[in-house]
Amino acid sequence: MPSFRNRLLCAAAAMALPFPVFAQEADTGAEDVNAGDIVVTAQKRSQSIQQVPVAISALNSEMLEDRGISTAAGLQFSVPSTQIGNLLGQTSVTIRGVGLNQGAPGVAIHVDGVYQPRPSMGDLLQIDLERVEVLRGPQGTLYGRNANGGAVNFITKAPTDEYEGYLLASYANYDEARVQGMVNVPLGENIRGRVVLDWNRRGDGFVKNIVAGGQDLDRGRTFSGRVRFDMDITPDFELSLATTFLDGTGPTQYFVLHNPPTAPVVSVNPALASASYSFEPWRTAANDPVNTERRLSMSSATATWSLGDVTLKSISAYTTLRDDSLADDDGINVSIFPARRFYDSKSFSQELNVGASVDAADVVAGLYYLKDSYKHILDYDLLEGVAPLSPLGLPPGSDLVFDVRDYDTSVKAAFADVTVRPIGDLSLIAGIRYSEEKQTQVQRNTISIGTFATIETCPLTTNEAKFTSTTPRIGARYEFSPAANAYATFSKGYKAGGFNLNACSNQFNPEKLDSYEVGLKTRLLDRTLTLNLSAFYYDYTDLQISQVVGLARFITNAAAATIKGAELEADWQPDEHWSINANATYLDTTYKRFSNTDGLDPAAGVQLLDGNRLNEAPKFSGNLGIAYRTAASDHGRFTIRTDVSYRSKYYLREFNGPLDTQEAFALINAGLIWDSPDERFRVRLFVNNLTNKAYVARMDSSDNFGARFISWNAPRQYGVELRTNF
Repeated sequence: MPSFRNRLLCAAAAMALPFPVFAQEADTGAEDVNAGDIVVTAQKRSQSIQQVPVAISALNSEMLEDRGISTAAGLQFSVPSTQIGNLLGQTSVTIRGVGLNQGAPGVAIHVDGVYQPRPSMGDLLQIDLERVEVLRGPQGTLYGRNANGGAVNFITKAPTDEYEGYLLASYANYDEARVQGMVNVPLGENIRGRVVLDWNRRGDGFVKNIVAGGQDLDRGRTFSGRVRFDMDITPDFELSLATTFLDGTGPTQYFVLHNPPTAPVVSVNPALASASYSFEPWRTAANDPVNTERRLSMSSATATWSLGDVTLKSISAYTTLRDDSLADDDGINVSIFPARRFYDSKSFSQELNVGASVDAADVVAGLYYLKDSYKHILDYDLLEGVAPLSPLGLPPGSDLVFDVRDYDTSVKAAFADVTVRPIGDLSLIAGIRYSEEKQTQVQRNTISIGTFATIETCPLTTNEAKFTSTTPRIGARYEFSPAANAYATFSKGYKAGGFNLNACSNQFNPEKLDSYEVGLKTRLLDRTLTLNLSAFYYDYTDLQISQVVGLARFITNAAAATIKGAELEADWQPDEHWSINANATYLDTTYKRFSNTDGLDPAAGVQLLDGNRLNEAPKFSGNLGIAYRTAASDHGRFTIRTDVSYRSKYYLREFNGPLDTQEAFALINAGLIWDSPDERFRVRLFVNNLTNKAYVARMDSSDNFGARFISWNAPRQYGVELRTNF
C-alpha cells in the first residue's frame, strides 16, 4: 500500500478512536455561523461552510454576479480540481479526475435538492441563484448514485416578504444579447411569489465555417424562466412550489476534427482525399445542417415541517427534457455522416428525510425514489456509404438507425448520517446508504441498404439488469478553536452501470471509488483570511471508458486507477477594499491493470496503459482572483476585478498520445463594475479570455473515421451589462 495512503489512514485512525458519550449542548450548525461565512446545506442541514467536514466550495449570488458566472462552465475558474466542458450538448463535470465518460454523470447535479439525471441538464437552469455549492470527493451516502466525483448543488433564490425586482440587459461581441428580469411579490401575510425570465441569443457563432455558405456553429437562443411560490401553511409548516422551463434552438451542439483521417481510412474512402479540413481553433468545414431544438421543464414541491429539534422534509419533482438535433458528424464538406439525434427524457423523484439535533447528536435519515425513462434515436444517413474497412461495407444512400425504444431505470434507496459529539470539541461521523437499481432497455438497430433491403443488426431486444450498492461514510472532526478545525473521513462512491445505447445487449459494470481524505479549515489574521487544505487518496475500480468503434459508441470498464492529491483554498479580505481568492491543486492520477486497443492506431494492437494519466486531470491547476473596491461616495463605487486560471498539461484520451494532449495554458478574465450611490443601478464592463487562448474543452474519437473530434472553449468575448433594481 503506498505510503501516502498509509499516512491518511493513520491520521484517520488517530482522529476516530472511540470515546464515551457525554451529554452537551446540541450543535445545530447554523448557530455557529460567523460573520462572513457562507451558510450551506451540503449535509442536508444548515451549517457554516467552515463547519462541514468535506472539501467544499461555495459561491453566493454576489460572487457569481461580480465574476460574471452564468453557466456551469464558469465554475471551473473559481473551484479547485474542477474541469467542465461540453460536447454535443452533454455537459461534462470532472472533479479530481472523476467525471463523465459519455455515460451517466460522474458528478451529481442537483437544483434545489432535485437530482438532474441527464448530463445536459447541468448547464440549463442557472438563473437567479442564491448560491452554488461544489462538494469534492465521493458523496454516495447523502447523494447516492453518480456522485463518485462529487456533487454540484444549485440553490435558487427564495421569494421574500418585500416588493422588489430587477432588470438586467447585456450585449457582447459575437452579437450576443441577454435580457433578464425578476419580480418578487408578497401575496399576503403567508404567501410570497417570485418570477424570473431570461432571454439569451448569440447571433454570430463562436465556430466559423470555412465552407462558402456554410453555417457558423455554437450559436443560438434560449428563453427560460422560473415561477416559485413559498407558503406558510402554519407557523411550523412551509410549502414551496416551483416550475422551471427552458426553450432553446440553434446550432449550439457541435464538434470539429482534431486530425486528418488516417491513411487506411482515406484509402478506402477516396472522397476524403479532396475534402476541406480546418484544424484551427473555432473553425469548421461542416456542410450538412446543424441545429438543435431543446425543451426542458421541471416542477417541484418541497414541504418542510418543523417540530422543535426535528425537521421533516419532502422533495417531489417531475422533470422532462426533449432534444431533437441535426448534426454534421464528420465535420467536413463531404456528407459522410450527417446524423439526427433524438432524446426524450422523463423522470420523477421523491425524497423524504428527517433531520434532528438532539443533545450531542445531529441526525439526517431518509428514503429516496427515482423513476427515470428516456428514448434515444441516432440515425445516420450514409450518403457516401461506408467503406469495407468497417465490419460491414455499405453502399451510398444507406441508412443506419440505433433505436432505444425505452430505457427505464428505477432506484430505491435508504440513507442515514449521524454526527455525535462525545466529549469536548470532538465529533464522530458515521453514515450509510443502501440503493437498489433496476434497469430495462428495449432496443432495435437496423441498416437500410439503399432502397433494397433492411437488415436488423439488433432485432427488437429487451435487456434487464439489477444493481445494488452500499456506500458508507465514517470519520471524525476536531475543533481546535472557533477558528480552526480538522477532519478525517473514509467514504465510498458509486456510479451506476448499464447498457450501451448503440450496441446490442452490451452491458458495462458500475464503477466504484474508495476515498480517504484529511482536511484542515482555518480562519486567520483576525478572521480576515480563510485558509483550507485537504489531502486525499482514491482507490478507483471499474472506470467507465468510452470509445466509438465503427459508428457505435461503447462504454467499457478499465480495471482500476489510483488518484492522490492535495488542495489549498484561500480567501483573504484584508480591508473593505481588497478581496483576494486563490486555490491550487496537485493531482497524481494513474491507470493500473488496464489494457485497451486504440481504434485510431489498430496496428499497435492491445496497448498496456498502466501508468498513463486519467483524462482531464492536470497535475497542477490553480485559480487566482483579485478585486479592489473603492470607498462609497456621491459618485458611487467602482470595483475592478481580475481572475487568472492555470492548467498544466493534461490528456483527453487514455492513450496519452501527442494528439490526445492539451498543453498547459492560462486564461484571464477581467471586469470593471460601477454601482450607483443608492445601489439601484449597476454597470459592468467585462472581457473573458482576454488573451483569446484556445484549448480543447472535450475530445472523443471514431475509428471508422480515423480521427479525433473535439469542442473548443469560448474565444475572447467582451461586452457591457446593465442592471437596475427596483
